[in-house]
Amino acid sequence: MFGRSKYLFRAPTITLMLGILSFLLVVGIVSSPEQTFRVSLEGLTMWWHIVFPSLLPFLVLSEILIAYGWAHGIGVLLEPLMRKVFGLPGVSGWVLTMGMTTGFPGGAHSTLQLVEKGDLTPREAERISWLSHFCNPMTIIIFIGIGLFNQPSAGYWLLGIHWISGILAFLTYTFLIKILRKTGTDAVLLERDIQSPRISLIRKVWRATNKAHIRDGRSFGKLLGESVSHAVQALLVIGGYIIILAVIIHLVSYYIVPGVPAYYISGIFELHLGAKALSSASTLSPAIQWSLLSAMLGWSGLCALIQSISPLMKIGIRRMPFTMIRLLHGAYAFGITLLIWKPLHLFVLQAEPAFSYLPNYVNQRSLSTHFWSGIPIMLEWQGFVLIGLLLLSLISVLVTTRRSH
Repeated sequence: MFGRSKYLFRAPTITLMLGILSFLLVVGIVSSPEQTFRVSLEGLTMWWHIVFPSLLPFLVLSEILIAYGWAHGIGVLLEPLMRKVFGLPGVSGWVLTMGMTTGFPGGAHSTLQLVEKGDLTPREAERISWLSHFCNPMTIIIFIGIGLFNQPSAGYWLLGIHWISGILAFLTYTFLIKILRKTGTDAVLLERDIQSPRISLIRKVWRATNKAHIRDGRSFGKLLGESVSHAVQALLVIGGYIIILAVIIHLVSYYIVPGVPAYYISGIFELHLGAKALSSASTLSPAIQWSLLSAMLGWSGLCALIQSISPLMKIGIRRMPFTMIRLLHGAYAFGITLLIWKPLHLFVLQAEPAFSYLPNYVNQRSLSTHFWSGIPIMLEWQGFVLIGLLLLSLISVLVTTRRSH
């Protein structure tokens, strides 16, 4: 009874606060319409030139491959690695691949598709959503490495640190949860899955693929049309988030905390705008500049968090653990970058990073061309990540088999 009355008290309060904030947002927009239009246009063009081309083909491809059972066949091959290391079913390996190669919120949308088909439980979906929230490699390599750093090798190092720190954050958080709950369910589940009836691997892959395709049942024409429709709808929602948050960043920076460095405010709300602002922060040392940028990539910004959490709210994902892992991801990324800064600076970059500030980067045709023409490269990345995960899965099987003997 007390809990119910507490909830009834909180609900109107939250509604009132949101109403007041919405009113203040409208007042801010009306008071500076020209600047609001400018930042809205920046957000729109950034979405069109960077986010849209880097996500659209892969959201469509993901739904098609899931419908045809490819994700399930790959899941059979990745089962040992995903169970042994992450305590997740093999099919979640496809979500991890999507997250690492297409970036947020590609992993979240793939997760939702698998939950709707009954291949993942809500608890498994929540855990793989924690693990698969990564930035798009093209954003790190092209937009940050080339556009802001003017140093392509920097992008590859940042990407490696980004992946490693994300996996470490997930493993750390899940390890702490296991200690607090003191449960051994994952270990029991692992043993049950490894000791399943002996069937040839090729037959397992074929059965899983065929079963998933029959269960979906859509013709290719219908599947393609629905895949494109779903992807475009998702990207329109993402574009709306980016535009409104670009406006909020401007209003907060201009009216509420004008003395705070722009990269702090922008980095909290939106990754691309934060990276752009940080690239012009000449008062910071290169080591701190790089480390803060790496932390921004790990945190990913409120805009990316909303993009990933919103589609998964219908399955009951919790906001707090997701946010805590992103903070941990950012902390790991900051620490690792700061730790390896000297060898990275001496042996890779050869000199201090030459930041190239791009005041109108979203309007530059070169970056737009890079992202649209980078689709084949991203497909190669997807293949490399899959091959790497399959090799790790094979190693996991060999190690497990050797220990059993």
